[in-house]
Amino acid sequence: MAEAEYATTASLPVDTIWNFVQDMDKWATYVVGYQGHEKHDERHSTWTLKGDVGVLTRTLTFEVHITEWSGPERVRFTLQGVNEAMSGEGCFTLEAEGPGTAATSAAPKRSARPWWSRWLAAIARFFYRWRHGAAERAPEGAGSPGAARTRLTFQLRLEPGGPMAPMINAMIAPLLVPAAEDLANRIMGHLEREAGAA
Repeated sequence: MAEAEYATTASLPVDTIWNFVQDMDKWATYVVGYQGHEKHDERHSTWTLKGDVGVLTRTLTFEVHITEWSGPERVRFTLQGVNEAMSGEGCFTLEAEGPGTAATSAAPKRSARPWWSRWLAAIARFFYRWRHGAAERAPEGAGSPGAARTRLTFQLRLEPGGPMAPMINAMIAPLLVPAAEDLANRIMGHLEREAGAA
């Protein structure tokens, strides 16, 4: 099972971020490998993503089901592979922070992972950014003094199935954290640019 968690903070009110995150049509194109999605209703959709993992290039189709919609704080969803044996779940969580809190961008909480595991993750992050670019964000501390601040946390877990599951898991695990970072930062960067233009 591959897991990722990433949190970042911006000088934006919770409602601004919630209005964007609650509508998948607004942020879907920021998902790496996005090819398209089709909404069946407000809680069910089908997503098509193209994944590049090493020498493997696959087009994956997922049924996405929103399991919790607790606005303006949390959206939880599950993923079920249609054309590949893969399942998973994810969550967007929003938390208001006090004014003047320093901006943060944090990788998942460090566990007691061996040094070589952290080293491989750093290499994966480098190549991910080299291939997909880095999300543009407002400079740290941007925004008016005393402005509302919100922390966006994105969590994702994927579990491949079938006989190739251990190999696929080993290949996607190091790429999941930079993909989560990228999605959260692209969402926040877009909203920061919109707020700056207003």
